[in-house]
Amino acid sequence: MGVSYNLIRPNDRAVTLLRRFGSFAEDVVGATVVSAIATEDILGHWAVSNDSWILFFLVTKPLWDLTWQWRFFSVAEQEVNLQTFLGLIVLALNGFAMSRGNSWLRLPRRVSIFLGCAALSVLFSPSSWGVNELLRLLSGVAFFYTAGPLLAEPRRFDYFAKGLLLVCSVPVLLSFLQLAGVLPYTYWDWIDGVRIGRISGGYETPLSLVYLFIFLFPLALYIASEKSQTSTVRHLAWLLMACMSVVLVFTYHRVGYVTIATEVFICLYLSGRRKSTLAFLLVIAVIAILSFNFLGILYAPEQTFGTDANSSGGEFLRGRGMQWYLYAESYVSSGPIHWIMGLGGSVIPTVLWEDPTDNPLSPDEPHNDYIRILHAYGLVGLLLYLSILVAFWRRTLQLLRSTNVFARDLARIMLPALVGVMILSVTTEPMRYPTEVWYLFGLGAALFYVRVKTERLSQNSGV
Repeated sequence: MGVSYNLIRPNDRAVTLLRRFGSFAEDVVGATVVSAIATEDILGHWAVSNDSWILFFLVTKPLWDLTWQWRFFSVAEQEVNLQTFLGLIVLALNGFAMSRGNSWLRLPRRVSIFLGCAALSVLFSPSSWGVNELLRLLSGVAFFYTAGPLLAEPRRFDYFAKGLLLVCSVPVLLSFLQLAGVLPYTYWDWIDGVRIGRISGGYETPLSLVYLFIFLFPLALYIASEKSQTSTVRHLAWLLMACMSVVLVFTYHRVGYVTIATEVFICLYLSGRRKSTLAFLLVIAVIAILSFNFLGILYAPEQTFGTDANSSGGEFLRGRGMQWYLYAESYVSSGPIHWIMGLGGSVIPTVLWEDPTDNPLSPDEPHNDYIRILHAYGLVGLLLYLSILVAFWRRTLQLLRSTNVFARDLARIMLPALVGVMILSVTTEPMRYPTEVWYLFGLGAALFYVRVKTERLSQNSGV
C-alpha cells in the first residue's frame, strides 16, 4: 500500500498543477481573444468615423517610397522594407473600414471579382513572388473601397491635390540636386554608347517619377486653373509643372515624354481653352526642332528597334521584344488551365537566367502590363482588368457631360491619367507599383461617389 500510495501522490500533484496551468492558459487565451476583438472593434470604429488617415497616407505615399533602400530582412526570398509595413498597415485599416461599412458594396463588383481571381491564381500556383505581387495589388486597390467618399468631396479633394503637389516637390527638388551633382544617381543607362545617369528623384528608377507625373500634371493643371485658388497657389502650381517638365527631360524616359505630352494636351483640350491647346502644340513643335539632335539619338531606330528587324530579337525596343516573346511563350506552354487562371506571378523559369552576367534581360519584368497580368492571372484576370479600365473610362465620359462643375473637373483629371496608364502599360508595368495603384483606384472610386444631380450611384454599379 505504501508503494502504491507514493506512486499515486505525485500523479495527483501533477493533475492539480495541470489544472491550475490549464485554468491560467484558458484565462490568457480568453484575455487575448477579448483584447483582439476589442482592438479590432476600436480600430474599425476609428477607421470609419475618422477618414483622415486615408488622406494622410495618400498624400504622404511619395515620401514613404523614398525609403526603398531601408531593407530590414527577407521572408521567403522577398525583401521586407518600410514600404512593406506601410502596405500591410493600409491593407489592415482599409479592411477594418470595409468591415464597418457597406457603402462600398454599391461600387462596380468587377473590381472585387478581379481581386478574387488574382488571389485564386496565386493559391493555385503559389510562389513567394506571386504573394508579393498580390499584397501590392491588394493594398492599393483597397483604397477603391474607402477613398471614394473623401475624394468625391470638393473641399477635401482640394486638400488632397494641394497636399500631394506639396509633398511631391520633395522628389522634384532631389532630382535637381541629382542633376547638380550634389546627390548621386541611383539609376544609370547607356544611350548612344555613353553611360549616363538618369534622374530618379531619390527613387530606385526614373519610372517611379514618371508614374507620379501621370497624376501630378493633371492635378497641377486643375489647381492652376481653379479661380477659387489664390494667385500664389496658382503660380506655385505653374512653377511646379515647369520644374517637373525639366525633371522629365532628364529621366530620358522615351515613352514618358509621349505620355505626359499627351496628357497635357488632353487636359488643355478638355478645358475648352483652344488657344492654350494650340500654343502648347506650338511649344512642343519648337522644342522638338531645337532638340532635334538629342531626340534623334534618343529615338534613333537602332536605339529603339535595334539592328534586328525581328520583333522578338534581343535589341527590339531595347530588349522588350525578347521579354514579350519569352513571357508569351511561358504562358502558351503552361497549358489550358493556366491559360484561364494564370501562373500566379510574373517570374518565368528558363535556362536564360542561369547566368545573369551573360544575359541583360530580366526574369521578372515582362515590360508590358497587359502581358504581365495575362501571365500572372490568366485570360480571366486580364479581361477583368480591362473591363475595370473600361468602367472608369465610361464613367469619366459621363461626368464630362455633367452639370456639376466638380464632377467635370474630376473627369478632366481622370481621363488623361487613364490614357497615361494605358500608354505606359505597353512598355512598363504600372499595376505592379503600389503608388500607381493607390491613385488610380482612389480616383477611380471618386468617379462613382461624386454627386451628380441627374444620376444615381446605383445606376452605375454592378458588374
